[in-house]
Amino acid sequence: MKERLLNAGSFFRMSAIQGHVKNLIAHVKAKKASSEVFIEDDGDIRRAELFGKNVINKLLADKGGKEVVGIRIYYGHAFEDADGNIVKAGGKLRPRLFLVPVDENGKDIGFDESGLKDEPNGDGAGGGLPCPKTCA
Repeated sequence: MKERLLNAGSFFRMSAIQGHVKNLIAHVKAKKASSEVFIEDDGDIRRAELFGKNVINKLLADKGGKEVVGIRIYYGHAFEDADGNIVKAGGKLRPRLFLVPVDENGKDIGFDESGLKDEPNGDGAGGGLPCPKTCA
């Protein structure tokens, strides 16, 4: 269980994160009830998302000579399967959080993808463990 918690979250390209943010904006602009995406199949309410220490540490590491001074958290809506994993299509639209490193000017920064094996494959993180499914 500890290993699962330490590594909770996945890395996403900025284009994918922006797509999930657009889903949220479209939902809100259509004046759909925002509460509908927060209600789980069992009637419980989505209230949090857990990101592991290892994922957060990778986000906080300086990128390509740029100092990471913070993390921006984007709100988004993403399709997810019955286990709470983000999927490209199908499943149910659910609220999700996406974390992106930020430089000293407040701009999002991507990872330096210079071929290093330890670099994550993406510009930010998403896909944390949703609560109530994984709340203790």
